[in-house]
Amino acid sequence: MSGWRARIGLICPIGESIERAFNLYAPEGVAINSTKLWFPGPTIEGLVYLSDQLETAAGMYKKQRHELLVFGCTSGSMVKGYGFDKECIRRMELASGVPSITTSTAVLEAFDCLGMPKTAVITPYPDETNAMEKRFLEDNGVHVTSIAGMDCSPIRQFGVPDISQGIVRVKGDMADIEPSQIYRAVREMDLGDAQCLFISCTGLNTMEIISLLEQDLGIPVITSNQASLYGALRHCGIGTCIPGLGRLFADT
Repeated sequence: MSGWRARIGLICPIGESIERAFNLYAPEGVAINSTKLWFPGPTIEGLVYLSDQLETAAGMYKKQRHELLVFGCTSGSMVKGYGFDKECIRRMELASGVPSITTSTAVLEAFDCLGMPKTAVITPYPDETNAMEKRFLEDNGVHVTSIAGMDCSPIRQFGVPDISQGIVRVKGDMADIEPSQIYRAVREMDLGDAQCLFISCTGLNTMEIISLLEQDLGIPVITSNQASLYGALRHCGIGTCIPGLGRLFADT
């Protein structure tokens, strides 16, 4: 029987990166069911539009057996500032009756588990979104030593789609960014006195380079998809020691 240890409902933006990460690395007996949200792009306006779809998506899981729902979007679960992740959780739980977490909640828990609240951050977001993320992390006790945005302009879709005119076609996806590009962008950063590195965005394929980066940088690496899976398993009472996913998964 699928999901005999736990069933997790994953609510995430259009794209396959976090869904791929959960399905590839979830332990035996853990089943993943996904629901997609329309994602205009990682601007503040686009992220608010994304998060406004939460109740409808979470409501689809009502009266279905799931141990947990996950809002799998980093910036979308922090876009309205301190406490917004908890607001998202409340809204999801009211709509579904299922315990819930968000990626930003899981990321904060990952910093706490590692005991390293001083981090460098790299994202595929524009400057305004990076500034919002820095405020959210620091308001939650995580000191951001530096934050850098990769140049993803060819694949960004800015603005909110005009539904009256039909859905706007997405030009690309964050998953089009190769792990090797992320690795090189990280190596070009000045990490300064950061205790760890946070690679933000569930749209990025990062799971394959976590261990490599930890070896080469000499510090722990947290990524949005890794932290989301880690948090989901912990909240379901599932063991989280998984080789190849960095110190976060090795410390338990």
